[in-house]
Amino acid sequence: ISATETGLVQAWKGGTGDLSWQREYGEKVLDIVPTRGSATSVLLLREKEVESRNLAGKIEWQLSAKDLSPEARYIAATTSETSENSVCLLASTKAGAVVQKADFSGKVLEKVDADFELRSAKDAMVVDAHLVVLADGALSVHPICATGESQSIELLKPKSGSWRLQPWQQTKGVFAITDGVSTSVFSFGGSAGLRQLKSLDQVAVVGPVFGVSDDETGQLVALAFAKAEGTQIQLMDPASGNVQPAVSIRGYTATERGESQLLLVHELRSGEHRAVISAADHSLVGIQSSKVIWVREEGLATIQQADLYSRHTTADKRSEDKSLGAQLANLPVHLAELLKAPFEILTYLSSVIMARRQRKETGLLLLPDATVPFSSEELRDFGADKLILAMSNAPKIFALQATTSEVVWTKYLGPLDPKCTSAKAKGGLDPCVPWMQLLPSAASPHAELVVITPGLGHQKVWWMDPLTGAVLREETMPRDISAVMPLPQGKTLHTHPLMLIDSQGGLQTLPKDAAELQEAAGKVFHWEVDTVNQVVQGFAVPKDGTKRPKKLVPIWNMELGSLAEKILVAATPQHRQWDHVPVHIKGDASILYKYINPNLLAIVSEDTSGLNLYTLDAVTGHLLHQSQVAGGTSPVHLAACDNWVVMHYQNPKKTRFEILVTEFFQAKADDGPWEILFGKQGARSKSAHQLERPVPLQQTYIMPAGVTAMGVTATLKGITPRSIIMASTTDHLTRVSKDLLNPRRPYPSTAPADKKTVPSQFAPTKEEPLPPYAPLIPWKHTEMLNYHNALHRVTGIASSPTALESTSLVFAYGLDLFFTPFQSAKAYDVLSPGFNYPLLYGSVGLVLAVWAAVSFLASRKALQDRWK
Repeated sequence: ISATETGLVQAWKGGTGDLSWQREYGEKVLDIVPTRGSATSVLLLREKEVESRNLAGKIEWQLSAKDLSPEARYIAATTSETSENSVCLLASTKAGAVVQKADFSGKVLEKVDADFELRSAKDAMVVDAHLVVLADGALSVHPICATGESQSIELLKPKSGSWRLQPWQQTKGVFAITDGVSTSVFSFGGSAGLRQLKSLDQVAVVGPVFGVSDDETGQLVALAFAKAEGTQIQLMDPASGNVQPAVSIRGYTATERGESQLLLVHELRSGEHRAVISAADHSLVGIQSSKVIWVREEGLATIQQADLYSRHTTADKRSEDKSLGAQLANLPVHLAELLKAPFEILTYLSSVIMARRQRKETGLLLLPDATVPFSSEELRDFGADKLILAMSNAPKIFALQATTSEVVWTKYLGPLDPKCTSAKAKGGLDPCVPWMQLLPSAASPHAELVVITPGLGHQKVWWMDPLTGAVLREETMPRDISAVMPLPQGKTLHTHPLMLIDSQGGLQTLPKDAAELQEAAGKVFHWEVDTVNQVVQGFAVPKDGTKRPKKLVPIWNMELGSLAEKILVAATPQHRQWDHVPVHIKGDASILYKYINPNLLAIVSEDTSGLNLYTLDAVTGHLLHQSQVAGGTSPVHLAACDNWVVMHYQNPKKTRFEILVTEFFQAKADDGPWEILFGKQGARSKSAHQLERPVPLQQTYIMPAGVTAMGVTATLKGITPRSIIMASTTDHLTRVSKDLLNPRRPYPSTAPADKKTVPSQFAPTKEEPLPPYAPLIPWKHTEMLNYHNALHRVTGIASSPTALESTSLVFAYGLDLFFTPFQSAKAYDVLSPGFNYPLLYGSVGLVLAVWAAVSFLASRKALQDRWK
């Protein structure tokens, strides 16, 4: 039986792994306590309630903390040490700690006040039928459902930080504490009482050893601690404190995995040991003797950010010497590359004509129970050979082969600061959350993966090679940084420069004193969405002659807090690194000019009347459009791309989900195609202050279900109609074509007059195949991308183009990972899989043979005619 941090409780059959039952509580489950004796059930402890369920999932009884007092909350639960048919519940009230004793039918037998003070449940845990409390530099053990008296011991000063309790894993009377550098193991019970068994100079975890003896009093415990060269496991006798020689496990290191957190050891009759270890990077490893036999990367279930990057990139030529001597010296290299071209063409033709063979790559890790798709090689040939760069909550970076799900490389960013659990959220860059971005973009032939490691006061900035995971450069992050912004890269600097903005608006750069900041002065703008103070602000990097700018200059702000509005979400246009189509061609061949603004910023706020959608220019602060959705509430999901913004929200007054689409066009007449093809207006860049106000078109549709994440498909040229990928609350991944979510769809004749007021310039023509407006957007089964695979709790969707304009790659992540190629407008630029290639090649060969034979006969006949 397992419980997640979000309150999902699941029961699995140990022999087959089949799911028996599950229950989602929507709040954290503090503990799962198996009962002892004849009754076979488990206690599920929450702050306000505790309930008993049998192994089939049926509720047997439940108790509420409100029966003790309105403000009471449960802290711990344990089975009785003196009676097999009773349990004890520890609760905290205003008057103090209370122990509630009940039998297995849920009947409360007695309620007594605890003889100890409990300040906080954070530094307390249940060990057997006792409560271990760590407070004020002392360690104390109090019986809550057992005999005996309370015991206490003074602790030595920690070497680093403060002492904290390690998780207890059913090791009778044995537990451990750590300060992040060293570990102390304690035991209690018997005549010796509370005492320290062993002190270690590294972070260690204590786990049980099963199969040694049925007598719990003589059962050994295991210690596991990770080092830079590997992980070591030792067995210890709690009675004497003696330890056996350590077993070293190579290949599972503290550098790659972090500290060991949970440990289970099974000793066979032959004396061989098998162990399972859970590390700080959320991985599970199976160990037999001293060898790693399997690894499960459970951190992939906590991905919070992902992007795709092509594995076929060109070499970095930014620092190439263009002098005449250097070019003459490189002449042999250029000749060799020229000679390679015919061989590459022959190799490609042979790979097309001959049957494809599976390409093997060494050093890649395929996760357990994962299989390589049979079409992975075909996808690679069409430009889908990409890496999925994902950041988990561990925090850890994974580089996955997109077509096979193999792990190419991983990078553990180090342990999270314990202070981050109690740190309050602030506006701007959160130092407790890792930051990752491909610079200059995912479309660049040579990009760097810039990573900021989490930590309070000791953050690091890494410039990494996205193909190998190698750290190219490392810098120390200055303190009190609220935002990070990439700068345009110069010609001499090999690493991409960053502009750092502190809480006072001061400017710094990494690498330090980078000249790109002064070069970008007057041309770089910055905006911030402060969800704490409910304000949106715009800044500029000032230009003051030859002086280096030291502080941002505020140029506009929009205070929503003064209007009693709360900012929910903000979005900028996606896929700006790829090409797009700047116009829309109507049915009568006339042109509508799209309002393409890379500085578009969409913000959704909530007030007492509903939702507000603001669309503005992030450089000038000009409000382009504002929409009010009466009765709309969260959850809100926002997506923007090209010249449109889509918002999905809930409307409880009408008991349904809705989606609002807003599209922007230029108020510009159609001057024909000559200006687009031959004019210079399109090639000239415009200032944000010179852009005219766009014409917004808007419509609202009804959605069949709620969504948990939204994404937009991407193609190289933007010619293929885009689709909006939605992860629904019904565990489906579906798509809705942007052509269907079109605010230009004509209203029927029975619609109100105010909805028909669409400017004639943007109204659809009779020749345009645009369906009439229908309020309900149906979800067709043929448009479900996940088919029969249920995707639970999808938190994000990433997409990337391929070499085919018709095909986009879609990656959905959450509790499950799902990757698929998707074609919004079918495969219009690729032959079908059943195409008869032998007939094609045979026909071409036959035509060439006939042409050669006819040419030979014709030339021979011409020669004979001349001899006549």
